[in-house]
Amino acid sequence: MALILVIDDQKSIRTIIAMVLEDLGHEVELAEDGEKGIELLKGLSDFDLVITDIKMPNKDGNEVARHIRTSHRSSIPVVAITAFPEEAEIELFDYAITKPFMLEKLRETVARFTNYNFPKRVSHPFPCSIDSDC
Repeated sequence: MALILVIDDQKSIRTIIAMVLEDLGHEVELAEDGEKGIELLKGLSDFDLVITDIKMPNKDGNEVARHIRTSHRSSIPVVAITAFPEEAEIELFDYAITKPFMLEKLRETVARFTNYNFPKRVSHPFPCSIDSDC
C-alpha cells in the first residue's frame, strides 16, 4: 500500500492516525512537528501522502506544505488536519479535515489520495467548517 507521513504535535493524534492507517495496510512514519517532518521529507523515503496538523511548534503545517510544493516532490498530496482552518494557507493543501474528526472521514480521505480511482486534487480543500457537522 502507501507510505504516509503523519505530522502532529499531539502524540495521541499521531498514535490514533497511525493505528488506523496501519490497519488499512499502509506504512506510516511519524513526526512531532513540522521541522522533523521536513527532515523526513528530505530523506530517502518516497512518501505517497502527507497528513499534517497546521498549528505546531517549530515549523507549522503551512511551512511543511510550502516545502513540499517547492521541492522536486511537489505532487505529493498534502492533507491538513486542524482545529484552526482559518490559519491554513488553503492553496498549499489538497484537502483538509477539521478537528475533531470521525475516523471514517480519515479513512475516506486517505482512500481518495492512495487509490488511483479517486482524483488527486479537489476543488475545495476545506469542505467543512468548525461549526458544521462533517
